[in-house]
Amino acid sequence: MDLLTKPASNYPVEELVKMLNRGFEEYFIPIHFTNSLFLNMLKKDGIDLSTSRVLLVNQTPCGIALIAPRSTQRVSRLAAMGIAKEARGKGAGSWFMKELVAEACDRGDREMVLEVIEQNEPAVKLYRKYGFESVRRLVGYTCKGRKTGDIQKASLKEVDLGDMGELISQYGLSDLPWQLSGASVTQINPSPRAYSEGQAYILISNPEAEHIVIWSLLVEPDARGHGLGSRMLSQVVAHWAGKTWHIPALCPEEFGKVFENAGFEREKLSQWQMKVHL
Repeated sequence: MDLLTKPASNYPVEELVKMLNRGFEEYFIPIHFTNSLFLNMLKKDGIDLSTSRVLLVNQTPCGIALIAPRSTQRVSRLAAMGIAKEARGKGAGSWFMKELVAEACDRGDREMVLEVIEQNEPAVKLYRKYGFESVRRLVGYTCKGRKTGDIQKASLKEVDLGDMGELISQYGLSDLPWQLSGASVTQINPSPRAYSEGQAYILISNPEAEHIVIWSLLVEPDARGHGLGSRMLSQVVAHWAGKTWHIPALCPEEFGKVFENAGFEREKLSQWQMKVHL
């Protein structure tokens, strides 16, 4: 079996989308990319197509890996990796992963990170084979259509998205999942909205939509331990009553109690946040 890689930038967007869909065919959970979703992901996740790679098996494209580099931090993220069904189970994925790690070393990266669905055992096993270790479990939550009840609506102050990103960088975990870092949240599209009440902050998707995503919840360090996070969640849900709220499975498990105290239910699927030192 003849294996080699080429830069993803050598291929048009339409071809890359087809490769992704082939790579995620019969995946653990259904995933289907469109051109617009793909382009949005490139921007939101900071993916560089010249660094990303297409895997060729016997000269035929059979895999793709999307890489998001942050050269100033000397770290890169494997944002997505898929192998076409006909090439699975033959060692192509393992060879591809070895090449990706080697290229990260050649770029001078000190670290490579990724997220993988915890229940996807073959993928977890592959990443562990190449030195990736679990940083933490990432979980998701849902809160459906709750009414205001007796909760007093919050007096929310809108916060500039750039300022919210700086607050996350200043006060958030230093090793937040890539998509939730201060550098990444400003690239979320469509643009989210940030709000504050006192020393608590929240970043959400369009609050006028039926389904609202919570991207970040932050309390300044000297105000923590007083229930401000749970209070902010409860008041925001009351402020936009009757909506369905969702926290993607990117929430560090250690923060889960805040959402549970506000009446959110934990989802079944979870992810491992993983990294390897190079």
